[in-house]
Amino acid sequence: MVRSIAIASGKGGVGKTSLAVNCAVNLSLNNNRVALLDADFGMANSHILLDKKVNYTVNDLLEKNISISDVIHETPSGLKLIPGGSGVLELLNLDSQKRWEIIRSLDGIESELDLLIVDTPAGASDSSIEFSAACDHVIVVLVPEPTSFMDAYAFIKALHIEKKVESVSIVVNLANNRRDAEKSFESFKKIVTKFLQIEINFSGWLPESKTIPNSIVARKPAVMQKKLDPVLDKNFSDISHYIQNVSANNFNGIRFFNN
Repeated sequence: MVRSIAIASGKGGVGKTSLAVNCAVNLSLNNNRVALLDADFGMANSHILLDKKVNYTVNDLLEKNISISDVIHETPSGLKLIPGGSGVLELLNLDSQKRWEIIRSLDGIESELDLLIVDTPAGASDSSIEFSAACDHVIVVLVPEPTSFMDAYAFIKALHIEKKVESVSIVVNLANNRRDAEKSFESFKKIVTKFLQIEINFSGWLPESKTIPNSIVARKPAVMQKKLDPVLDKNFSDISHYIQNVSANNFNGIRFFNN
């Protein structure tokens, strides 16, 4: 059975796509069959981080009636990239029917995968909520600042109320150290659980580091560097391990690989 994980955030600029790409690559390098769906449609940029020129995107899947296998782009790590397309206005305003078509289109590659990582749009848009709820579990990325907390809370609230999701996990990015990351997590968890009956779990943290922005400029995922900083290396590995083992949410709606 394919495990599907959504990487989400309440706001842009917190490192969501970088986390999705690096964890997907890390899992692929460790002998897992992994696909990355860039569901940030219209604003997709995971192909840039992977230095991959794409011929077809999800937009072609919808508009040209091609198969999902035509949209998949193989990368050096073995990761299968499903690009979302950039600058396409139609993709910014997908209706429920189009989102359902995209989710169901991946059924054709179920036998080829162990894991599906879904990079969702930032914020609490209909697309972000629906693609997140269609996954087995949701990981929300936040940074230690009030605006990030507020936006992450708004996203989780919408996910919980609209889709009845009962558990989400948190990655704290740009933390000074693990202690500070856990302190930020506990503060955020206290806010959320005060108002919502939802389980909030800590799935890892990442330090503030020049390595990540430099890897984005170089278009090479940090986890593919030969001499990656030991803290980053361990943290990406820990988060990847968490992704492989986290329990699935109970949800009766539309799911990836489940009709």
